Amino acid sequence: MISYRHVATYGAAHTRWLSGVADLATAQIGGSWMLFAVSARGGVSSYRISDPDAPLALVATQAFPASLTYRAEPVLTVLDMPAGDRLLVGGMSGGGGTGLSVSGSGTLGGFAPLFPAAPIGSRLSASGQMVTDAGRFLFSAQPDTLVLQVHRIGSDGSLAAVSSVSLPMPPGVAEASLDKIIALTVDGQRLLVAISGLGNFISTHAIGATGTLGAGAMHVAAEGTGYYVPSDIAALQFGGRSFVVVAGATSSSLSVFRVDRTGALTTTDHIVDELTTRFQSVTALATAVVDGRGHVIAGGADGGISIFTLLPDGRLLHLQTIADTADMTLGKVSAIEAQVIDGRIVLLVTSDGETGVTQLVVEPGAIGQTGLAGAGVVGGSDNDDLLVATGTTTQLRGGAGDDILVTGPANIKLTGGAGADIFAITRFDGRVVIADYEPGVDRLDLSMLGMIRSTWQLKFAPQSWGMRIVYGNSVLEVRTLSGQGLVPTDFGNGMFPIGHYWLPELDPVTVGPPPTTVGTWIFGGAGADQLLGAGGPDVIQAGTGNDTVSAGAGADTVHGQGGNDQLRGGDGSDLLLGHAGHDTLFGDEGNDGLLGHDSNDLLWGGTGNDTLRGGAGNDLAYGGAGADRLLGEDGNDTLSGEDDDDRLEDSGGDNRLIGGRGNDTLVAGAGLDRLWGGDGGDLLQGGAGNDLLYGQEGNDTLWGGLGSDRLEDGLGNNLLQGEAGNDTLVAGTGLDLLRGGAGHDILHAGGGNDRLFGDGDNDHLFGGGGADLLDGGLGNDQLDGESGADLLNGGLGHDTLQGQDGNDALTDLSGNNRLLGQEGDDRLRAGAGIDWLSGGLGTDWLFGGAGNDRLGGDGGNDRLLAEAGNDILTDLLGNNHMDGGVGNDQLIAGAGFDTLAGGIGNDQLRAGAGNDRLDGGAGNDTLWGEGGHDILADLLGNNLLWGGAGNDALTGGTGTDRLNGEAGNDALRGGSGTDALRGGGGNDRLLGQSGNDGLWGDAGNDVLWGDDGNDALGGGLGNDLLQGGAGLDRLVGDGGNDALRGGPGRDTLVGGTGADMLAGGAEADVFRFLSPADSTARLADVIGDFQAGIDDLDLRSLNLRFVGRAAFSDDHQLRWQHAGNETRVLADLNGDGHADFLLRLSGHIALDRDDFLL
Repeated sequence: MISYRHVATYGAAHTRWLSGVADLATAQIGGSWMLFAVSARGGVSSYRISDPDAPLALVATQAFPASLTYRAEPVLTVLDMPAGDRLLVGGMSGGGGTGLSVSGSGTLGGFAPLFPAAPIGSRLSASGQMVTDAGRFLFSAQPDTLVLQVHRIGSDGSLAAVSSVSLPMPPGVAEASLDKIIALTVDGQRLLVAISGLGNFISTHAIGATGTLGAGAMHVAAEGTGYYVPSDIAALQFGGRSFVVVAGATSSSLSVFRVDRTGALTTTDHIVDELTTRFQSVTALATAVVDGRGHVIAGGADGGISIFTLLPDGRLLHLQTIADTADMTLGKVSAIEAQVIDGRIVLLVTSDGETGVTQLVVEPGAIGQTGLAGAGVVGGSDNDDLLVATGTTTQLRGGAGDDILVTGPANIKLTGGAGADIFAITRFDGRVVIADYEPGVDRLDLSMLGMIRSTWQLKFAPQSWGMRIVYGNSVLEVRTLSGQGLVPTDFGNGMFPIGHYWLPELDPVTVGPPPTTVGTWIFGGAGADQLLGAGGPDVIQAGTGNDTVSAGAGADTVHGQGGNDQLRGGDGSDLLLGHAGHDTLFGDEGNDGLLGHDSNDLLWGGTGNDTLRGGAGNDLAYGGAGADRLLGEDGNDTLSGEDDDDRLEDSGGDNRLIGGRGNDTLVAGAGLDRLWGGDGGDLLQGGAGNDLLYGQEGNDTLWGGLGSDRLEDGLGNNLLQGEAGNDTLVAGTGLDLLRGGAGHDILHAGGGNDRLFGDGDNDHLFGGGGADLLDGGLGNDQLDGESGADLLNGGLGHDTLQGQDGNDALTDLSGNNRLLGQEGDDRLRAGAGIDWLSGGLGTDWLFGGAGNDRLGGDGGNDRLLAEAGNDILTDLLGNNHMDGGVGNDQLIAGAGFDTLAGGIGNDQLRAGAGNDRLDGGAGNDTLWGEGGHDILADLLGNNLLWGGAGNDALTGGTGTDRLNGEAGNDALRGGSGTDALRGGGGNDRLLGQSGNDGLWGDAGNDVLWGDDGNDALGGGLGNDLLQGGAGLDRLVGDGGNDALRGGPGRDTLVGGTGADMLAGGAEADVFRFLSPADSTARLADVIGDFQAGIDDLDLRSLNLRFVGRAAFSDDHQLRWQHAGNETRVLADLNGDGHADFLLRLSGHIALDRDDFLL
């Protein structure tokens, strides 16, 4: 950030030389910087500037000779002459071409004519020098005439006329002069720029390297910039751009123009002196460029000077105001000279009422980057950067240093970083975030907010992180670096150091005839006329030239004809026709008709119901108060309806239509148009082209028309219709209806219960807040319900539906779709096609419909119904219900209490942890109970059931099923069919039921019942109960003390190891023993119903010989005997006379060889 210091005020006692100083000039003479001052009271003096911080040192003085008399304030021009440096003194009478020589040390020679036989007249009002490869040239002007002349300076110092141009004298002015002329080069073209105070204009002139003047142009104050009576002019060139700054004495203003190589002036800024600045009745200004950054210094009559920096786009930003003090000469400033020396700006200021020269040094700081920012996030350096955002800039980051960050025409985030930063906010509808504001360190500049001039025009909303400031449709968020809150008193009117104005001036006051109600014919000439109508219905033809017409009262007809005219209708219903040229038309009071015709025109309707037609060219039209009709016609136009119910139409070019207040109708054409509805219920129609439509306040209707359009309406209950093209529709907080129409559209609903229809092609719909209805229509669409209980319908095509927050309903019955319920209790329904459904959090309902679908319940207690197709259903969280429907499905549950139904088809069901219910349904299914106490049932088809961990219940059906209880105390029912049941670990209960079944108890104390059919039962480890039931069964006890009951039918019973209880049941059964260990003296088996002559004892595996009831006499002998109430069968295998095998038969039974299978 800049700072300054007062080095000295030199010469307070030198009243002859430094009292009433009229002009200052600096130049480098003999390697040293010199200051020259001229005062009409004394003469010319010279001073050495040895160092910016060293006070001036007087070198020489030279008094005016008696031949020079005062007619006007003297001016100085430093000339590079063939014989050395010279000072040309203008303004004084009798001294045309008079000056002084300057030595290498800065001493002054006597006054003498500088040019032999000088042809430049006796007195000069302005002069300057241009040096090219073709030689040295002097340009000058004389008082009371508007002739600019150029002379070549010969090697002997003589002058030779090269060219001249005579400018037209303004009407009513007889003695205007060119008061100052400066030279600059723009894009290789040399230009002279002059000002005239009395003539009230700026003129630009092309000049060749040989001194020949080319085309020129005049910019008069009446064109509307706002300056009046130019008093000084200076140029600034940096960053590839050229500007001139014009001081307006009567208007107390500074006007900035960008200059192109043709000399055309484009207004970039116009400011007027405020209480915070010191350039009232501005009399002097100076400019300086340091490291690519421009500075402007101005002073006037109110005691002080003000310092500005010039932004790269030509706008002024206030930096510092230095008020006059008793030890400085800043009151009634007469001259300012600025010179950059060693990176510092040396300011030399004199006063018309004080004696001396005030010497100041301005430190510009460690200047870093200066320029317009590019797209996206743009960062500065560690020095003092000046960055101006453009329309594509999203963030500015200043970094270290004292930075200046200026917003552009779009939403942006500003981060100043370390240092004392300036955040300059420009006017646009949108949002600005300042991320690291430091109260008392950083500065907020709101001077570029148009007509906002005070904190009273702002709305302050304190926040915990700082302050939200609202103005119009814009929001400024000031977030403090410390995160502390702010209060409104933290912000004052110091944020508005200057005011920027770009409004046209009022017409100049012209004295006319007395008022009359009789119409008159008024004709202009070929020049720049000022014509004033009477009180009747006048007909005014301005003629060629840049004319100014005020028609006055009555229903007038005004023709601008040729030239750039200003036409004002006044009271009455007037007709104003601009014709050729860049015209400005003011309808004023009454129902007026304004027609710009050719070129770029400016039309103001004023009050009344007006009709404005721009005609050809890029026109600017304002309807004003009343129900107006604005027609842009050809060219790229800007139409603003302003007050009341207006109709704006523009069928040609790329246009801007602004409805303003009232219920307006805006109709655009085939170009790239921008439409703003403003207040009221507006109708906006985009037409062909890629248009931008902003409904703004009120219940609006927006039609995009052809082209890829953007429609926005943040307030009210609105209808947004994109129509053809790839459109973007953005609604706000009301109850809105959005229709995309044909094309790939993006629809954003915002707050409120909205309805969104994508219509044709591939669309993206965002529901925003509220309970919204989203319908994708044709095409492959994406629908995001966002917050609220939304209803989403994908329509035709392959769509993606996301419910997001709220209890949503998602439906898409056509195409291969993705439905995601996300947060809330959602209902998802798909149709034919290969769909993916995800319920998300909440208790959701999912319907897959036809097709091979994927359903995921996610969090919550969900219901998944896949319906037709080979589907995959997954829900790992919550207590869920899953139904595969028709098709070969996969159902996968998680840790909750789930219910899984496979439905028709060959299904796979995985229950996961938790106590679950599984039903395979029709088809050959596979069911996994996994963790928890599960119930598995599959009554149709040939199925495979796995109980998993937990006490499970498995039920087969009519097919050939395989049931595996696995860990836990399980209950297995085979059903009809040839089934295989395996209990696994735990104390299980197995029921084969009808069919020839296989039952295996495995580990644990199991109960096996074969039931009907020829069954095979294996007890496995543990003390098991095996019951064959009807049929030819095979029962194997395996390890443990088992109980085997054959039941009806011819059964085979194998007890295995352990003390087993065997009962064959009715009919002839076989009791088989495969090892002596199957029944030992200690663990003998008991057959409870052996029938001699019917049942068989199968001991073939023991290789025995039957000896009846005889005692053992050899090895491998088999005998029997009665003991108590039972019959015992004994076998000695090793011949030691002791029984190695012992079998107990209930009751006394007489056995013979035929009861044994040996």
